[in-house]
Amino acid sequence: MLNYEDARTLVFQHVKPLENCSLPLTESQGLALSEDISASQEMPSFDNSGVDGYAVQAADLAEASPGNPVRLENLGYISAGESGKEKMRSGLCIQIATGAPLPAGANTVVMKEHIEVEGSHVRFSQSIPEKENVRFKGEDIKAGNTIIHAGTVIGPAQMAVLATFGYSQVPVHRVPKVSIVSTGSELVDVVGQPKKGQIRESNRFMLAGMVKQESCEMLTISMVPDHPQVLKEAFEEALQADVALISGGMSVGDKDFAKPLLRELGVEEIFWKIKFKPGKPLFFGRREKTWIFGLPGNPASSYVLFEEFVRPALRKMMGRRILEESLIKAVLDKPITQTFNRLHFMRGIMREENGEFRVRPLKFQGSHSIGSLVGSNALIRVEADSPDLPAGSKVSVRPLKNEIT
Repeated sequence: MLNYEDARTLVFQHVKPLENCSLPLTESQGLALSEDISASQEMPSFDNSGVDGYAVQAADLAEASPGNPVRLENLGYISAGESGKEKMRSGLCIQIATGAPLPAGANTVVMKEHIEVEGSHVRFSQSIPEKENVRFKGEDIKAGNTIIHAGTVIGPAQMAVLATFGYSQVPVHRVPKVSIVSTGSELVDVVGQPKKGQIRESNRFMLAGMVKQESCEMLTISMVPDHPQVLKEAFEEALQADVALISGGMSVGDKDFAKPLLRELGVEEIFWKIKFKPGKPLFFGRREKTWIFGLPGNPASSYVLFEEFVRPALRKMMGRRILEESLIKAVLDKPITQTFNRLHFMRGIMREENGEFRVRPLKFQGSHSIGSLVGSNALIRVEADSPDLPAGSKVSVRPLKNEIT
C-alpha cells in the first residue's frame, strides 16, 4: 500500500497539461496561460500627466511662494486623447487633463487645486520639484519584458494587462472535461423520499461543485445502482471525458463492482489503496487519454481526497503553476489525543489571531460526516503513529476555501 507522498508523486508524474488553444479574452478568466506574455511596447507609451493641472517648467517656479507668486501665460488646454503636439518654453504653462500627453518642453505638472487663474495667466504660489505628477514613458513596463508568466491563472488584473497589450485572443490550456458517476443501490435522488436503509445521494453534487471551482467542463453526471451492467454502461460513458470520477464501489465488499468493471473496460490500474485517512481505498488509473479517480462513497473521504489528489491533478492538466493551497503552520487550540497508523488529514476550524493562525479539530471526524464538511475550513495534517499533540503544538494545515459560521 502506497503512502500519501508516493501516491501523489505518481499522480503528478502521469498527469500532463492539456493541449494549448486560443480563447477570446472575455472567456479566459480562471484559465492558465500556455505561454509567457511579453510587453510589445513600453507602458506608459508616452509621457503623460498624472493629475488634472498645469504643465510647467519646474525652474520657472523655483522661487515661487505665497509672498512671491509667479505668473505664467496659459497656452490653452490638452485633454486626454489628444496628440500632445504643443510645445512649451520658459514663462509659459498649459492646462492639462489626467492622462493627456505632456507637451514638449514641460517637465512637471502642478495640481489644479494649487493655482489661481487670472485671465490668460495662471498664478503659482509654491515651488514644485521636477517630474512631479508626471507618468513617464516606460516607467511601469519596459518593452520586451515578460509581464505574465505561463501557468498564471487569468483573473481581473491579468485581463486588464492582456487588454492593454491588445490580446483579444488569449493563449491558454484547454480545460479538462470531467464526468462523475456516483454509485450505490442505497442512494435516491435529491427529490426522492428515502425509505429505511436509503439516503439521498450528495457526492455527485459535491464533486461537481468542486470541479466547477476549477473552471473545468462537466461532461456527464450520473447516479447508478450497484448493478454490474448498468454500472458498466455508465462507466463507459464517463470514460469519454479527460477525467472520470467514480464515487463508491472501490472497496472489497460483495457489491463493490467498480474495480473489476473498470478493468473489463481496459482501465490500467496505477495504484489502489493508500496509507491515508480518510480515504484509504483511493483508486487511480488510466485508459488511453482518460484519467480515472475512484473515490470512496463516504462524502468526507471523497471531499478530502479531491482536495489532496484530484484538485491538484486538474490544475496540472490546466497548466497551472500553483497546484494547491500551501500548507501553513498553525497553533493547536485543543489537543489531538487520538492518532492512527496512517497519515490523517483531520477537518478543523482555523482562524487568525494576533498575527498567527490557530486551529482546532472538529470533534467528529467520521468519514461519512456531512456536518464536518460545512463545519471546517482547514485540514490538519497529523503524521502516522504521531504521539498525542497537546494544545499549543504547531501543526501543518491546508486552508480550505469554505465559508463557515
